[in-house]
Amino acid sequence: MGSDNRNSRQHKIERLVRLSSGQTPAQVDAELVQDYEVKPHEVDAVREFLAAHPLPKYKEMNGLLKMAIDHPRQEVGMAVLMKAMGVSDESVFYAFVRQLTNAVSKDENADVSELNSAIALVAGIEPRDHLEAMLAVQMATVHMAAMRHSRSMLTSGTIELLDIHERAANKLMRTFTTQMEALRKHRNGGNQKVVVEHVHVHEGGQAIVGKVTHGGRVSEKRETQFHEQGNLSVSTRAAVLGHVEENQIPMPIAGGEGQECVPVPRRPSRGTKR
Repeated sequence: MGSDNRNSRQHKIERLVRLSSGQTPAQVDAELVQDYEVKPHEVDAVREFLAAHPLPKYKEMNGLLKMAIDHPRQEVGMAVLMKAMGVSDESVFYAFVRQLTNAVSKDENADVSELNSAIALVAGIEPRDHLEAMLAVQMATVHMAAMRHSRSMLTSGTIELLDIHERAANKLMRTFTTQMEALRKHRNGGNQKVVVEHVHVHEGGQAIVGKVTHGGRVSEKRETQFHEQGNLSVSTRAAVLGHVEENQIPMPIAGGEGQECVPVPRRPSRGTKR
């Protein structure tokens, strides 16, 4: 991790971070010169980070209102950004950059770091055509606006301001989820995945298809239908009625001293007249 580490992009990033925190160049060099042994769980993350190709970034040039791409060749840097944003037309690309610049600007000053972040968000969605690029630009601006209102909620001095920022953040976040769904439908052609599950019932098993309910009384209409079906044969009905007639049901006496067996009378046949 000698000179190669000192010339790596990660080394430069760590140096800038330490300098911005207030350390002197001598302190930074003294700390970074120490070798660091990468842990096993960090290997994959470091490998992916080093293998990534960073996008060219806009930088300030002659004031905030004039910016240039931080690349040795402007046309090459622009081509890389256009491909990352899913744009093939130069005028559309510049329009998107202006729109993102206006969306992240504070007052009349363009925030270059916020612009680079917005472009990275658009590129992360990986738009495949101009329609997806437009939706990705909208998603990036909606997300950043939602984050600004969320931040303003923490500094709201009155209940009225807190309510305004809360409602705005809520609407923007709901809009973002709607945009995600629109992007999904566009990429899938509006089709939804349908999963068909098969139920196999082996020999000796039982399966119930439909709504199953447990407990509760059977309705009177349902109970009447059961009595009116009359699906018992004549011999079976006669056997049941005869069994009921022969048996007696014990009934309690009013005094509670004992019980008296009261016979159950046979129900008159349909042909008997009263």
